[in-house]
Amino acid sequence: MPSSPIDVLCRHLEHVTASDPLMDLTDLPALVEVLHAVPDPRSRRGRRYPLGPLLALALLAVLGGATSLAKMTRFITGCDPELRERLGLPAAIRLAASTLGRLLSRLDGDAFDAATCAYLATLTTCAPPPTTLTRMPLLGLAVDGKTLRGSRTSEGVTHLLAAVRHDTQVVVAQAQVAAKSNEIPAFTPLLAELDLSGVVVTADALHTQHEHARQIVAAGGHYLLVVKGNQPTLHRRLKALPWREAILNDRTDETGHGRREIRRMKICTVRPGLPFPHALQAIQVKRRRTDRRTGKTTIVTIYAITSLPPGQITHAQLAALIRGHWSIEALHHIRDVTYREDACKVRTGTAPRLLASLRNLAIGLTRLIGWTNIAAATDHYRNHPADGLQLLGLTT
Repeated sequence: MPSSPIDVLCRHLEHVTASDPLMDLTDLPALVEVLHAVPDPRSRRGRRYPLGPLLALALLAVLGGATSLAKMTRFITGCDPELRERLGLPAAIRLAASTLGRLLSRLDGDAFDAATCAYLATLTTCAPPPTTLTRMPLLGLAVDGKTLRGSRTSEGVTHLLAAVRHDTQVVVAQAQVAAKSNEIPAFTPLLAELDLSGVVVTADALHTQHEHARQIVAAGGHYLLVVKGNQPTLHRRLKALPWREAILNDRTDETGHGRREIRRMKICTVRPGLPFPHALQAIQVKRRRTDRRTGKTTIVTIYAITSLPPGQITHAQLAALIRGHWSIEALHHIRDVTYREDACKVRTGTAPRLLASLRNLAIGLTRLIGWTNIAAATDHYRNHPADGLQLLGLTT
């Protein structure tokens, strides 16, 4: 086996443009070993195919753009017999999509996410920070949920809550929301095992909860939370702040996706008595968006609060943290458009969650390598399977 999977990941950079390659980490286990450590729910007498290699090949299928169990199965059964033998799989493999689906439906989703998210987090720490004019002194971590619409049954639908890094779109934690519940109870266990030192947690208005704020600050982090009507008293107090007298702290003017968007941000140091724990600054963002095709203009005002003290970061960096929260929405968009997640009709057990986790893992790996276009990455790995095989640590 090669000395480091990171070393072989760097070799893919000849196909992409990346300013900062990943550094070497010799003691990182091969990805197939990480997947093999996930608890196997099958009885010993029923294990025809070892778990780790099977999951690794399923991941390689996703890297190549597989969007269904049938496509993943065709990829696995079509692999080179010598490779399957090296992986400990039978040379002649007869794997049905239903068999793979039953296995995924029985796997422990929490254990799988814990193993793969820890692996991605370790890879991320090996990468130097991106070279930008406004280097961020604090890491942005977006928390948001996503419903897997194709998984709906008479008993409900699979809904996942995830924490995603702003800078790399790497999922560092994921949890499944309990049936007949919502994301609020899942927030605390999602972040419980994460080191939040030097982290700013961003979230939408649903998670603007007192206990969530206390948890983040107690763990050594900061928060930046949107405030809407679900916190009526707080929202009313924010709207009543003297925004007309406040100076303009940041302004951005961006054009893209057929529209022009101007953002104006003002900041007020919070007056005593604001009814929210650890809140030190209030923020108003006015977003003016013009559709360049129709000429229609919409203006939206957003309020937010943060535990960051004045002066800890620049106004431009604070505005970047607010915009950076949409990195998790971009991740969800990639899963829906490139991987057709909402069109996937897998419904049984934990299989919908496992497929979403495999997509997260594939996207995280390609982002860390340097890909900015995930659709182009899937085309590349479909046409250059040898590059994908290097992720297993079996080829050099």
